[in-house]
Amino acid sequence: PSTMKPTLVKGAEGSVNQIPPWTEVQGDIRLTPFYDITECVKKVNGYVAELNKDISVLVSGSRGPCSKYDINIEEGHFKGELEMIWDQEATQGIACKLDSDGHTALREATHSVIGECKPYSITGSLPLVGDMQAAGFDIQVCGYGHSSVYHGDNEYCSLSNMKNALKIFTHILNKFNK
Repeated sequence: PSTMKPTLVKGAEGSVNQIPPWTEVQGDIRLTPFYDITECVKKVNGYVAELNKDISVLVSGSRGPCSKYDINIEEGHFKGELEMIWDQEATQGIACKLDSDGHTALREATHSVIGECKPYSITGSLPLVGDMQAAGFDIQVCGYGHSSVYHGDNEYCSLSNMKNALKIFTHILNKFNK
């Protein structure tokens, strides 16, 4: 499924009894390839604009009278504001074509070397891959590391898996070079 998650929160330095004047939340959106990333960006920007028109909608009434994002005090009026900054160009995800020559060759080579082939799908993106597929390239994405430690602390792979990857790629190259 597609996800939108905060992954890093920062705030202005202060003391424990102060509301910080600003808070920054960073995160990422990972869309399944069947959604248009440009449309997603427009929608999210629209939600932010809608919340900024009436930020009080964030208060559900279940919090106390001091939990507000729009505060009137004698010195002036303070109102929370949301700002969405896209710090990099959005990358469109892809769905590999399971009926292509490239997928068939990869599946056969993997089965030949490892003895089985278990295709699976994950969300994420790689720069330029969607653009290459849109340009007509037969794109297949595969990895030979340990999926249990992808993007984790001390991510690693085994030499035996890399050796098998080389055998698989050699098998594919031999097939297409005949």
